[in-house]
Amino acid sequence: MLADALRPALATSLPGQDALAPDIRGAIAALLAKAAARRTRCLTYEDLEASLPPRDVSAEDLEAIFWVLAEHGIEVEDGES
Repeated sequence: MLADALRPALATSLPGQDALAPDIRGAIAALLAKAAARRTRCLTYEDLEASLPPRDVSAEDLEAIFWVLAEHGIEVEDGES
């Protein structure tokens, strides 16, 4: 029963990073580099905002960014990193 409940969520998983727009992949790379340079697993929303491209970013783009960061064990939180 649990598997049946989760199946729709798993069927709509995010595409690979290659399917993302180049500027979103660049934002992800910048965030990963910032976390590595700081040797931290926590970034701030200011870090996120600074890395975003100068266009309107969709909810799907933001979801993809958070998804990839989570895959690397990195969280985005309020406050200082």
